[in-house]
Amino acid sequence: MKPATTVSAAAAPWLPLASGRALTLGRIIEPGTLDIRRDIAIPLGNTGRFANQLPSGMLYSVAQHCCIGADFLWGQTQDDALAMAFLLHDGHEGPLGDQTSPFLAALQQALDETRAALGDVSGPRLSIQRLRRQIAEPIDRYLHAEAGLPWPLPPVLRDRVHYVDLQLLLAERDHLLGPQPRRWDDKLSTIKPLALKHRIKVLPPAKAAEAWVTRFETWSSRLHAARARAVRSPANLADRTREAVS
Repeated sequence: MKPATTVSAAAAPWLPLASGRALTLGRIIEPGTLDIRRDIAIPLGNTGRFANQLPSGMLYSVAQHCCIGADFLWGQTQDDALAMAFLLHDGHEGPLGDQTSPFLAALQQALDETRAALGDVSGPRLSIQRLRRQIAEPIDRYLHAEAGLPWPLPPVLRDRVHYVDLQLLLAERDHLLGPQPRRWDDKLSTIKPLALKHRIKVLPPAKAAEAWVTRFETWSSRLHAARARAVRSPANLADRTREAVS
């Protein structure tokens, strides 16, 4: 999805980052704009999932959620790219915060009802999720480039991350939220909770942030090294030579 271009960059909304820089929202992010530790990892450690509504009163962070899923996938596959893809799947929430699925669904319902009340039903449906993705996409693109991953992700990685994310959501519900007052979305009824070896123990925000950035540094180093080896491989050099002389 391409960033919006109907408003000049100077007039586009922006937010201040912990590193002291300005992040223009919905636009291509220049290299060096985001500090991975200060602008991404620490905010993810301070951002609570489930709108901070855990019965324990503790903050279960997005950073820890990303680490748990990434560790699970790495343990199953030893695939740095797959593990990193999970680590980054909520990375945009560092600057943007976490909007819960029920809240986004309520926004969509309110938008649909408002359009209907105004008689504005002739055009295509406006999707809150699509608008959210449009704002998040430049951040995701930047983070994946920093990590040594392609963007968009190949479907095989994207789909695996999405499914494990749903499985982890159900495990988190069972481990952290306790009995629920109402039934969750029926679409989740066919999915089994992620089979974790241990019950989730909530980490303090600082430890969760450090765990996230440690994994980012480890896997990104290996991914960039692997890409460099691929570029230098004899087959790749031969392909580039043929392209140059053709």
